[in-house]
Amino acid sequence: MSNLLGEVYEPVRASSLVSGSELIEREGVDLQKGMTFRDLEDTLSVFLVLEHDGEFKDTWDARTFTYSFRGHDSTTVSGREHDQIAMYESGKLSDNGKFLKAARAYAEGARRVVLQIQVYEKVSSGVWFDKGIFNLVDARQDTDGGRKVFTFLLQPANLSRIADDAHHGERMMSAAEKAAIWERARGRCEGCGTQTGLRFVPKEGVLKCPACRGEEIGLLG
Repeated sequence: MSNLLGEVYEPVRASSLVSGSELIEREGVDLQKGMTFRDLEDTLSVFLVLEHDGEFKDTWDARTFTYSFRGHDSTTVSGREHDQIAMYESGKLSDNGKFLKAARAYAEGARRVVLQIQVYEKVSSGVWFDKGIFNLVDARQDTDGGRKVFTFLLQPANLSRIADDAHHGERMMSAAEKAAIWERARGRCEGCGTQTGLRFVPKEGVLKCPACRGEEIGLLG
């Protein structure tokens, strides 16, 4: 479960990094599939931030507190020239279509309850970052290299108490930044070389363990 579950509190883990096997155990998702739609009050939908054609496309707007997530490429067609689709020829909604419908209904006032989404970023092979829980507030269709793609707009579920989030800066670093730091550090603490309890330190652009961050030992791993 996430470190940030809205009004549900639990002990804070020393690190937001999780293994691929732990992610699967938590969420029961396919790690190659970027979006899993669950329109249930007690079950979160899941976004996995993956590379698109070798690049991460996620962005964070600190002015509007809006996080942008790129939609999922259809698995029924191949090739970058194909548009992302909202509906298959059969009339069945794609993953993009399900989230698009929920986002637009909420933005237009037809849906009273916001869809909450647990977001994870792929940092390296078998390594993921728990970015926390976000509210899906809107969606739009964009173009990228001649393709039509979907952009989903989210805001942190803890927006009203963001000032109390000690790890907000780390969470909102882009997936590209995290992946670059991880590769450079080879998954080890900048100070002592340990591989446990690691967090990204935005101002320094490094990985550090609890001790090297000056935090008390004894938090959950």
